Amino acid sequence: MKLEKREISLNESDSIADAIGMEKLLLIQYSCALEKITRKETRIALLENIKRIGEDLFLLCDLKAVSKGSNEK
Repeated sequence: MKLEKREISLNESDSIADAIGMEKLLLIQYSCALEKITRKETRIALLENIKRIGEDLFLLCDLKAVSKGSNEK
């Protein structure tokens, strides 16, 4: 079996965009779970996780902007 020789490169911007996409999907799932949770402790934990995801998204978006700026030079 012969493998093709091709260059596969994953740049920083692509990695950050993938991470942003995963964080968005997780946020959507957490949002869907909000209406189903009945225990107060679970609600508190879920809201804390949603806040952390929001903070992560802000960080990733800032990193993406910096990465785009450095790629354009």
